[in-house]
Amino acid sequence: MVMEAPLGRPVTRRDILSTTAPATAISEIPWTRIDPDLYEVARAGEVCGYVEVVGAVFVALGGARYDRAVEISQHLTFHSAVDVLVRRAR
Repeated sequence: MVMEAPLGRPVTRRDILSTTAPATAISEIPWTRIDPDLYEVARAGEVCGYVEVVGAVFVALGGARYDRAVEISQHLTFHSAVDVLVRRAR
C-alpha cells in the first residue's frame, strides 16, 4: 500500500505543473500492514521502522528489524508516527 502524506512545505498546483518542482519533495510513503496492529514503513526501498498500534496510541519504532527496533515516540495519529520514522531515516 502507498500512503500520501505531506512532508515539509505543501506541494502546490504550480509545483505539480512546473518542471522545476523540488526534487526533495516526497509524496508517497510506502507502508505495509504486517499484522492487524503492526505496520512496516519504508523509505527509498529500505525499511526504516515500524508503527505499532497499542490501544489508541501509535508507537513509532525505529530500525530495520522489528525484533531489534527501538521506540522513538508515541503519537495519537498514524500519519504523525509515520512522519517521524521517515524524517529520521533521511
